[in-house]
Amino acid sequence: MGVADFGSRTIRVLIARSGADGIIEVMGCGAAPADGCVSQGVIQDLKAAKTALKEALMLAENEARRHVSSLFCGVHGKNVETFIREGRVQAADHRVTRRQMDEARGNAERDIQTPGTHIIASVTGEQWYVDDLPVAEPLGVRGQALKLRTHLARIPAFIHENIASCVEAQGRELEDVVFLPLASALGCLTPEDMELGAAVLDMGRRTTSLAVVRDGQVLGTNCFEWGGYHLTCDVAAGLHVSFIEADELILEYGLSSEFLSAQAEHEAEEDEEGGGLMYEEDGPPDEDALIELKTALQGRPSAAPRHQLDEILYARAWEQMEWVRRYLHSTGLMKHLVRGVVLTGGASTIENQQTLAESVLQVPCRIGYPRGLEIVPEEAQAPEYSAATGIVRHAFAFREAARNGSVDSRGAITSGVKRVWEGIREYFF
Repeated sequence: MGVADFGSRTIRVLIARSGADGIIEVMGCGAAPADGCVSQGVIQDLKAAKTALKEALMLAENEARRHVSSLFCGVHGKNVETFIREGRVQAADHRVTRRQMDEARGNAERDIQTPGTHIIASVTGEQWYVDDLPVAEPLGVRGQALKLRTHLARIPAFIHENIASCVEAQGRELEDVVFLPLASALGCLTPEDMELGAAVLDMGRRTTSLAVVRDGQVLGTNCFEWGGYHLTCDVAAGLHVSFIEADELILEYGLSSEFLSAQAEHEAEEDEEGGGLMYEEDGPPDEDALIELKTALQGRPSAAPRHQLDEILYARAWEQMEWVRRYLHSTGLMKHLVRGVVLTGGASTIENQQTLAESVLQVPCRIGYPRGLEIVPEEAQAPEYSAATGIVRHAFAFREAARNGSVDSRGAITSGVKRVWEGIREYFF
């Protein structure tokens, strides 16, 4: 099976299989640059996106030495709205059937369906209850009432349609889609995280996604329209260097431990004095620490003090984490983070990003790596592959549900149409 993650910087493809023992093995990994053709989950240049997906898919298939006929994809983007909804139905003949499960899904979605949008639901975001008692698999269970609690994402239809177009251009079928914050949670959270309560913050190039999970249930998700690119822009503007060099400086140096320690010592004073960086009165701790610049604009210095990079990164990174903190508090989700926050995605690897997050969020933070798969190529073991790993786990959960008869094997794309047709057939034929 194949999965694709349309990132703003890179389109990634993984090809995986499940052995007889249930262990999921990644056999192939491919990646292609996506700069300019994808931004914040939205296809900007369809032709370029198709070319990038073709390249990533070819690399993955060559490494796996097998062809895949369909792909599972992660989806997110601008103007996304998310919901937790319930759907209830009576069990026919006191036994749950697939038809009742589909009807419960339809009831949960009904009040949020609007023209020009697409509803994303995932089997990995569903919790089922029979007579108000939780059940892992309701199909065939005896009872009188079936209830579904599910996470839903409403996205502009053109986001979904253009991703489908990219997949179909490769001669493959888009088998199913999953909301990317859920995929990131599936990709790097442990079973203990999901049970006790944790958040995963997937820090991408142009977007950052958040998912909060507790008791195995999705409590909330959100997509922030900012990411590592905003740090790059600030560094490029502040040091007068190219975007490429700004990226290199951020990854090479990150935030210095000395800067963060000194900043923490001055927090109380800054609060009393109305804010500001510690350097305003005391000066930088080491005036002689210089960073050589390779692409500085003509007439600008060819070296910059290390503390200047620290100040630029800290100001923007602190602001980003403060937005997350405010969101978690405003939605009441902060109280559920018994296991803290797991940082993943490319921007999470910035030096001392974890330390900064802990100081702002005031909960334990750690870097999240892909988990739950075996024999993973080395390049796919980095945090930026957490979302793709989660799509793989979603894909196998979907296939298992399809084999059990819990979902339409053709996926979410046709399930709504199928429910309408079944209703017509019931009442008119």
